[in-house]
Parts: sequence; C-alpha cells; structure tokens
Amino acid sequence: MTAQTGEDPGGRFAGRTAVVAGASEGIGLAVAAGLVAGGANVVLVARREDVLAEATAKLGPAASGIAGDVADETTAARAVAHAVDTHGGLDLLHFNAGTLLPGDIAGQPLDHVDRMLAVNLRGPITFVRAAAPELAKRPGAAVTLTSSATGRLPVPGLGVYGATKAALHYLVSTWAIELAPSGIRVNALCPGGTYTPSMYEAAKAIPGLEEATIATNLVKRMATPEEIARPALTLLDSAESGYVTGAVWDIDGGYQRDRSAG
Repeated sequence: MTAQTGEDPGGRFAGRTAVVAGASEGIGLAVAAGLVAGGANVVLVARREDVLAEATAKLGPAASGIAGDVADETTAARAVAHAVDTHGGLDLLHFNAGTLLPGDIAGQPLDHVDRMLAVNLRGPITFVRAAAPELAKRPGAAVTLTSSATGRLPVPGLGVYGATKAALHYLVSTWAIELAPSGIRVNALCPGGTYTPSMYEAAKAIPGLEEATIATNLVKRMATPEEIARPALTLLDSAESGYVTGAVWDIDGGYQRDRSAG
C-alpha cells in the first residue's frame, strides 16, 4: 500500500483544513494523502499512537495526529479543537474509522456487537456533532463517511457489521437535510471489497471471503485503498461536487449489479 495517491491535482484543497478519522492505514490514509497532495492541512485521528506517528511522518509537515478511540466523544472534541487552534478552522471531515468483527448474528458475542455499534455508529455521530459548528463557519464545508457494500446487501458472517453500515446510510440522508441550512454537504462512500487491514482480518476468519468477493463483482478483482480515496476527494471538493449531498456512492466493482443478476 502506498501513502500517496499521486493523482490529486495540486492546490484544489489549498488553504483548507481537514480531519480524517481512522486515518492511519487503508482508505483513511489514502484520503489523508490525497488531501495533503491537494494542499490541505490534515489532522489524522487513529487509536494506535505508533501507527499514527508513522502515518503523519509519511505525509509530512501538513499532517498532524490525534490519538484516541473514535467512540470516545473527547477524541472528536480534541481533533476539532486541534484543527481550529493550529490552522484557524475546519473545512472538511472524512470519517473512515470502522470495526469489523466477523460472526453469525445468532452467535456473535455481545461485546463484539457493542464494539461495532460504538465505533461504526457512535463514532461518526460524535465526530459530525463536534465538527458541525466549525464546518458551518466555512464556505464549501463537506463531510464524507466510509460505509460498505455490506450495508446494501447481506453477507453471511458480516451481519452486525452490515447493519451498522445500513444505519450509517440513514444517518447520511438525515444529516444532509439537517446540515444543509448551515451550508454543509454530507455524503458517503459505499466500497466493495478493498485490500485493507480489516479485510485481511475478515478473510482470515471467513474462509473463501476474498475469493467470493472477487467472484461476485463485475470487474473480478478487489479495489485498492486509492481507488476508494479518489471518489472521496471528489466528494470533498465543493468545486466539483457542490450539488451533491445526501448521496451514498457505490464504488463496488459492480458487486450489487452482479448479485442482482444472479
């Protein structure tokens, strides 16, 4: 995995400040890298301090880090305060953090259920709540969130995870309505199978998951984090996507269409 997208035109995020939650690896790191490449100052948020330090070092002086659990509302408050205190405000929020703990719904340990609800739903709620007052002060403010194709169609073994992502789609639609008067756009990405650390862990727990993911999309391969990050950057750029809000953008290699046809 590379920390640079290498394709974002320099300057389109110049003068902007972004918070990216769940940014130490995978899609979140690729989004953060694209924002930095476009001229933004970026506050990366992640739970593990060592991985976070490595990520910020890769991205250079425009990147800084806040370590903390995204389910803890103080983490969101610290990230937003850091953006405001260091860079004078906040323009963009990308929430990428997510916890995937595989298991059949009937046998899923309740502590696993609680953790997925905390990270995948409480997490974005706390970050959007903390960010919205500052975003409302800036023109062209935007929020994007990483969802999952499992929130569209069921995948055995990922039922609770998929349910949290389906709920996220509802939140995005509601936030788009509630935050529109403040000039804040809210959208989500709905990726299919992507080579990320969480996908690797899920593949270990569910034999054949990677092969099934590849077989049930139209392009017959997995995505790279950068392929998901580029649409996220487009949604965050109000010059390109100023008329888009409340959308859930499917970036799944045709996964849903292949499943529908079958």
